[in-house]
Amino acid sequence: MSIRGTIRWGGFERSARDRRLPTAPTAPASLPSTQRLSLRLEEGTGMARRQAEQSTFLAALFHGSWNGGVYGQFVRARYYVNHLRQLHTVYEALESVLPTLKDGPVTRVLRLPELRRAAALLADLDWFCGDTRTRPFACAETRLHAERIREVAVEAPHLLIAHAYARCVQDLYTAPQRSELVARAFELENGRGTAFYNAVSAAELRSFQARLAARLDEVSLTEGEAQELVQEARLAFRIQALICDELARDAPELHGLGDTAG
Repeated sequence: MSIRGTIRWGGFERSARDRRLPTAPTAPASLPSTQRLSLRLEEGTGMARRQAEQSTFLAALFHGSWNGGVYGQFVRARYYVNHLRQLHTVYEALESVLPTLKDGPVTRVLRLPELRRAAALLADLDWFCGDTRTRPFACAETRLHAERIREVAVEAPHLLIAHAYARCVQDLYTAPQRSELVARAFELENGRGTAFYNAVSAAELRSFQARLAARLDEVSLTEGEAQELVQEARLAFRIQALICDELARDAPELHGLGDTAG
């Protein structure tokens, strides 16, 4: 991946500056987009979003029975910690580019306080790992994701919205449910070890979704930029699915202990 915004992924190589969807739009790409961005993202990322949400790794991690007992809990915690480490790398990248951006509708999306989760992830890692925690390890796919975020911050800052949107859908929309699942799985109390998923409560979720949609719809883009942003969001979801695939390959006990029927 080059500093000029080129991404290479599975034989795919295109520039953040030059990428455009191959289908011809009904209106010139330089004209303003007329469709609400929140709706456009929701409708345009459906397949990629489902692929990320239905990963074997996440299904086993959050919904598997793990056969109960101390050993099952220990193994599950090990994979959960690895999951948090990947998330920390991505959120740290998102937060690192914020000071370089000019104030405006784009930054109003990116600076939603609920998206500032790097410190919460470190707190959870400290809770699970204590003094044994070294700098969070990131797999190659996660490092590439973080590099992509830093790249588009320079070349095409509006594309950062795609990565923020993917994090909201994957992490914040599921936060109330996953906070309860994590607390129950590891017998946690008083919010300890669940700081990351305590970003949005069940009572606050609908309000947060409305606030995100409102800020997305404030962003003024040309038709070409809107198409490009939706494609970048698809890419963000697909990278997340690949990260989960990699975590699953590193989890030989996954299918043995992570019986999702439980």
